Amino acid sequence: MTKNTELNDIDLDSRDISDELKREIKLFRALQPYIGHCLSMNHDINNPLAGIIGFSEYLLMDEETLTKEQAANIKQIMKCAERIRKLMVNLCDHKMLLAEGLDLESITARYKKVQKTLD
Repeated sequence: MTKNTELNDIDLDSRDISDELKREIKLFRALQPYIGHCLSMNHDINNPLAGIIGFSEYLLMDEETLTKEQAANIKQIMKCAERIRKLMVNLCDHKMLLAEGLDLESITARYKKVQKTLD
C-alpha cells in the first residue's frame, strides 16, 4: 500500500481489522462529503455575507443623512444577513454531530492513525 492510499480505496472486507474499526472507517467515509460540503458552503456564503454586513454598517455610520425608510431597510438587510450567518453556523456546527454521538475530531484522528497503520 502506498503512502497516499486513502481509506476510501480499501476493501474493508478483505482486511484483517476489527468490526469496530470497520464501522469507524465506514462512518468517516459517510461523513467526508458532509464535512467538505460544509466547509465549501460556509466559505462561499460567508465571504459575500461579510461584504453585505460591512457595507451595511458603513452606510449606517452616516445614519443621520439617511431617510428613516433607508435606515430601516439597511437594518433589515443586516438582520437578514445575520440570520443567514447563524443558519450556516448551525448547519455546519460539529456540536450538532456531537449531540448525535459523533465526534468529528476523534473520528478524523482515528482515521489518520488507521490510514498510517494500513500503509
